[in-house]
Amino acid sequence: MDEPQPLHPPTKASLKTWWNHFTFAQKAKREADEKKGGHSVVFGSPLKDSLKYASVQISTANANGDLYVWGYIPVVVAKCGLYLKENATEVEGTFRVNGSNKRMRDLQAAFESPPRYGKDLDWKQEHYITHDVASVFRRFLTQMPEPVIPHDMYHHFRDAIAKKPFNRDEVIARYKRLIRALPRANQYLLLYVLDLLSVFARKSDKNLMTAKNLAVIFRPALLSHPEHELSPQEHQLSQDVLEFLIEHQDWFMLDISPPSSGGRSGAATLTIEPVDMMINSDDEGGWSLITKDGNGSGSRRITRRRTTSERPGGEFVSSERAVLRKRRKPI
Repeated sequence: MDEPQPLHPPTKASLKTWWNHFTFAQKAKREADEKKGGHSVVFGSPLKDSLKYASVQISTANANGDLYVWGYIPVVVAKCGLYLKENATEVEGTFRVNGSNKRMRDLQAAFESPPRYGKDLDWKQEHYITHDVASVFRRFLTQMPEPVIPHDMYHHFRDAIAKKPFNRDEVIARYKRLIRALPRANQYLLLYVLDLLSVFARKSDKNLMTAKNLAVIFRPALLSHPEHELSPQEHQLSQDVLEFLIEHQDWFMLDISPPSSGGRSGAATLTIEPVDMMINSDDEGGWSLITKDGNGSGSRRITRRRTTSERPGGEFVSSERAVLRKRRKPI
């Protein structure tokens, strides 16, 4: 049996980096706690609650270009994610440098304002810079009462690579099972965030945001636990998990595929497209063919942009667009 790899003492530089992102997370959580008496249903609210008020549909396309409703993610995540993919992938230190406190407050307020909760935000008409948007994106994730990977799944995700050396294919298969076991809302959000981070990681020669750096920055929001909050050595394993997930995210996207319609199975594509989409009647998400007239007949075609890697044989993995549609507020 493989023995657990011993933990190495953290370096001074790694401790400084850990402290900077730890303090960002603590400040974000403190601000969320202070607002609990307010009326925000977006920042600081449980994921499923915020989705009831401010969510958008996310869709995938099969090999033939048919577009299917896949699930729901928060408006703030979709809008900020789309902006960052289009404007920030070559900006140095996108997620490492904090934005202006005032502009961040203004942007957060826009995403907390009913009835649209930021869906109509036109970036071209605003004065925000990439670091403002990236900071608000991180703040939303960090202020959720529970990380994107819930506490009851924390040890399962860490155990998958705790013993080294490990077999990469076996670990990928295990993470596929774990991701499928997540609550639907968390599964959708995790896969979208991993897709976004992988786009940045592939341009790390320009933005300096390697998968390792991104894992350090997003660990508090994606994979953390109160028992280990003050232990940088424990954080290292969680960062290793996230680095692996970012580097292999296309395997997990390919595991989420729409009904076969003549194309190769698994050729699903994560997309975002600003069109008026049909509301899925299933609160938990699920597949629904999107049509030109929105009534469930016929099919809608999209053109996929080659923005991420391709597998041998030409299977397209994921694109840089997503379907934006605010969900109706429940009665």
